[in-house]
Amino acid sequence: MPDETPTDPAATDPFWAPVRRRHPDVDIVLLPPEHPEQPASEEPAPEAPEPVDPAELEELSDNLVSALWRAAVGDTDPTEREQRWVQDRVQTTWTHETGDPLDPATAQAVVRRLADVLEQDGYDVLAPPDGLPRVQAGKPDGLSRAEVLLLVVPEAGRLVLRHRSGAWPVAP
Repeated sequence: MPDETPTDPAATDPFWAPVRRRHPDVDIVLLPPEHPEQPASEEPAPEAPEPVDPAELEELSDNLVSALWRAAVGDTDPTEREQRWVQDRVQTTWTHETGDPLDPATAQAVVRRLADVLEQDGYDVLAPPDGLPRVQAGKPDGLSRAEVLLLVVPEAGRLVLRHRSGAWPVAP
């Protein structure tokens, strides 16, 4: 007969207590939580970042995308540039499209160059070896994470580089 004393966690658990009563022939063992609760910290919570000027954040984002673009593709100019606010983040996208197929080895070289630069800048980088050549990266920025995406479509000769800043409180 299973132990149904108050010290038995299964006897007092809202889910397992009825299971134990209905199925006394089954042994129920509850393991302790994987991560024990941490005691409350005596340290004060980190302060929120100071509000930033939206124009300054847009300029920083544009400068970063420009530097990443040069690192990935050199002096080739983008055929399209777009910058917009998505909620409380700046999203900057540069695209280059020739319409002519791109050699897959060249596409992989572009991806590898950018992945190396992002890793040196402290980003967590993912560059999957299969599928479309691409790099996804992120690192803490402001109240959330900054994200970078480079996508190369060799068949269309299309390259898209997108940077999304972390969330920042914006000055009025």
